[in-house]
Amino acid sequence: MSIADKITSHILSSFMSILGLLSPSMGRFLGKVLGRIWFGIDKKHKRITLDSLGHAYAAEMDSHARWLLARRVFENTATMLFEHARFHTIDPDDYFDYFEITGLENFKAAQAKGRGVIVFSGHLGNWEYGSALTRLTGVTFSVVYKTIESPVMESYVKAKRSSTGCKMLPLHNALDDVFETLARGEAVGLIVDQNSRKRHQSVFVDFFGRKASANKGLARIALRTNAPAVPTLTYRKNGRPHLEFLPEIPLIRTGNEEHDILVNTQAYHAVIEDYIRQYPDQWLWLHNRWKTRPLEET
Repeated sequence: MSIADKITSHILSSFMSILGLLSPSMGRFLGKVLGRIWFGIDKKHKRITLDSLGHAYAAEMDSHARWLLARRVFENTATMLFEHARFHTIDPDDYFDYFEITGLENFKAAQAKGRGVIVFSGHLGNWEYGSALTRLTGVTFSVVYKTIESPVMESYVKAKRSSTGCKMLPLHNALDDVFETLARGEAVGLIVDQNSRKRHQSVFVDFFGRKASANKGLARIALRTNAPAVPTLTYRKNGRPHLEFLPEIPLIRTGNEEHDILVNTQAYHAVIEDYIRQYPDQWLWLHNRWKTRPLEET
């Protein structure tokens, strides 16, 4: 990094350290205030959020209810800033006290099969808590992530995620590392609920009643390695962060590879949708999940 980037990086780290001193209740209050300001000025992402909620909940909510939900989405997303800062002030040995953890036996059962474990999640709650998984499970995690263009943010985020024991695998050319990780009996973490722009790498699944372009990667890895895929979701409940491991998703094999990729990818997204419906204000509706459309709609 340049000298200017190093200075900026130091300022960022110092600022986040100060935020980490705030109490959880103060962090939630400031997140709510910041989120409302953000909701008022960010017209682009407000429009995306309201449009997506309009499609997803047209039959269940009127426009005012969806507007209120959209504002809570911004509030909850802003709250992540303060949660992130506080999380990294906690001793990893205290994670079991910090989180409400359920279903850990599901991960242990999958891990006992000896084929490694694919843990997948979505942008629900505070997905950055996923970096705690190595300490919580006792199994080394390698997390596949998309690099950030800003060298300052890339350096900061990678350092913070790695500080809890996770290995970080840049998305570009990560496949060989993923296979090696699973072959060692370790765990791989993937977030799979974002729009996939590359049609040759994606399939269209049903997501909130609309076709959504989803990356084939998770299904391909599971079919090639036979490693169990375990959904793991984070969400806030009663003011406390929850981390829930669900039972592994049964892998469907028919011998038709393209069909198997589609039906397994659909199964993964059905689990994520179910949890979003339980905590709709905690999902990243600001992301244009349905941006890529099937060719017949273009």
